[in-house]
Amino acid sequence: MIALSLTIILTTILFLVFKEFLKRDINTHQAITFNYLTAALIALFIGDVDYNIYNLINTDWFYSTIALGIFFIVMFNIMAITTQKLGISISSMASKMSLIIPVIGAVIFQNASIGVYKILGIMIAIISVYLTFRKSGQTAKPILAIILFLGAGILDMWLDSIRNNFLSSTVDFNLFIVTVFFIAFSVGLIKVIWDRKRIIKRNIVAGIVLGVPNYFSIYFVLLALKNLGGIYVFPILNIGVVLLSTIISWLFYQEQMSKINWMGIVLACLSILIILWN
Repeated sequence: MIALSLTIILTTILFLVFKEFLKRDINTHQAITFNYLTAALIALFIGDVDYNIYNLINTDWFYSTIALGIFFIVMFNIMAITTQKLGISISSMASKMSLIIPVIGAVIFQNASIGVYKILGIMIAIISVYLTFRKSGQTAKPILAIILFLGAGILDMWLDSIRNNFLSSTVDFNLFIVTVFFIAFSVGLIKVIWDRKRIIKRNIVAGIVLGVPNYFSIYFVLLALKNLGGIYVFPILNIGVVLLSTIISWLFYQEQMSKINWMGIVLACLSILIILWN
């Protein structure tokens, strides 16, 4: 549970950093690109990875990880844009409403058992997040939130599938993290070069600030998945991020919360207790 709790805190920090990017005139894509370089270097240093290209190419997960790395940076940019345009609470809720996708995936592809309590908890969770998401007078088009919802769910399920099927050892675990981050950085750098925009020092610094919690959020979520399994991790993680980010956005960014929104938060707490009930 410690790894899962840390993942909730670190994931929430990512939304807060994205919000600060807008306030401080940071080029989001450049920062995200160098965030992945930072995360890759941390993984390489902490994990003590023997990075052999020949051995890497011959792993069972290498080619799927290339696609995953591309998907990582695309979804990270979408999450950043959604946070900046629609707010922290809406962005976190849009991404974490996707909790149903990896849970269903765990049931279908991993034969995970799901009882009456978990089904009830997930249903309440979906209702709670919708209520917390609902904003009166919201005029922004929901397309970003919809894309974020679908993409975040697919990303969670994809990540859990690779961990479950291929990452049987600590060596594979660390090698995978380094690889997916380096691929995401490479794809981001190609776009930076393509855009022909000058790389500014503050964007690199912002990327470093973002890269530290990003690395550890992935590290701890993989650790939590290993110890608890996706059927427990994804509902609790997603609801926890929604709760924490919504409260912080209300306290520090004055994002308005109605009585219906607060009702959603109460139901979210209830859903966590029900999901954890054996």
